[in-house]
Parts: sequence; C-alpha cells; structure tokens
Amino acid sequence: MVSGGELRPVPETLRRVLERTSTATLWTQLYRRGYRNQFLQDVRPLRSDYRFVGRARTLRYLPGRADLLAALEREPERNPQRAAIEAIEPGDVLVIEARGETGAGVLGDILAARVQARGGVAIVTDGAFRDTPGIVALGLAAYARGQHAGLSQSLHVPIDRDVPIACGGVTILPGDVLVGDGEGVVVLPRDIAEEVAEAAAEQEELEAFILERIRAGAPLAGTYPPDEATKRAYEAQRRSGE
Repeated sequence: MVSGGELRPVPETLRRVLERTSTATLWTQLYRRGYRNQFLQDVRPLRSDYRFVGRARTLRYLPGRADLLAALEREPERNPQRAAIEAIEPGDVLVIEARGETGAGVLGDILAARVQARGGVAIVTDGAFRDTPGIVALGLAAYARGQHAGLSQSLHVPIDRDVPIACGGVTILPGDVLVGDGEGVVVLPRDIAEEVAEAAAEQEELEAFILERIRAGAPLAGTYPPDEATKRAYEAQRRSGE
C-alpha cells in the first residue's frame, strides 16, 4: 500500500532553482522520465502573477454526511481541516482534495490567513475557495478549480490529513514538491525533484538561446529542435559568458 512521503523540507538551493523555472519546463522533464500526469487539471491561479515552491501537506475531503459533520462539531479538536492548518510549517503548501466539486468553498480567507501566518506559501484545491477577494488580498498564492460563496460543510466533510490524495487528477503524496506559476501547478515526486530541477534549468537556458535566434529570424529547421550546429553555437555562447 502506498503511504505518504517523508516530510523533508525543500532545500533552499532546490527552492531557488525551482522559483525561476516554469511549470511547462518541469512538466517536460517529468515526461522524459515517464511521469505523464503531474500537472493539475483545471486548477488555476486566483492571480496569475503569483508563483510558489513548497512541500505538499495534504487534506482529504469526502462528500458531506450528517453524522460525521455532527461529530466534528462536538469535537472540533479532532477536525482534520483544523489539524492540517495548524500543522503547516514554513514553506508548506496546503493541498486539498475536493473531488473536483465546486459547489461550495473548501475554505475561506480566515483559514487561508492562518495558513499564511504558519508560514505556508500556497493553498491548492481541485474544488473552490470562498472569500476569494479576501484571499487575493492576503498575497498568498492560491489555486482552485472555482469560486463559491457556500460553506464547506454544505458539500464536504474533512476526513484525513497528510495522506495520499488525488487533486486535479494527479496523485499527490505528503512531501512531494509543488511548483505553481501563472499556468498552474506541477507535482514533483520528492526523490527526483533535484534531478528534474537541474535538467529543467539547463533546458530553459538552451531554450532562451533558441528563442533569441528565432526572434532574430532563424528558421525552425535546425534551430528548434536544435541541430548540432545550433548546439555548438549555444555552447560557445555559454563559454564566452555572454
């Protein structure tokens, strides 16, 4: 049975590389390694100019059920939603499985503010957020499938935290490295995150060189994808430090 990943912090060196790497490039490097379903489907940023890198802390919702919701009201200290938020550490991302349901918010601006106060860098769900203007005002990166004014308990019940979840059609384990930009969110399995980040950074350097050539009028043939002559020109430019 698959269990959650080890909750190792994201090293600062890895974070710095990923902060300047696009989700598209990271997806390409994951694809080349056989990972073909790592980009969250239909999960979009509330603000496209925000981005984040963080460690996944997961929260799982099931369809609401009266007895389970009543039990959480009687013993709020056992509420997995509250426990997940209070367990957030600096650099974490709270990722919420909501089954793609957008008929109620999974949380609002007050709980989002608590995630931020705990040092969280983002909140992500394949459901909806409520109080979205307030969440945007916090300056916290937030990604969702939709927006809805309804309370979470009208549709959901939190059932478990820091367990494997499915969010946006992607399996996410606690401890995975998530990267979000204006396009969306990509999931890096923790054990290959450094390898993927290094390769993605190299890819982006090469593609910046190619883009410059294309904008200067070079034809696609031999330039994109690069042939040996283009690769030699790229290496020569790197050696020259230009």
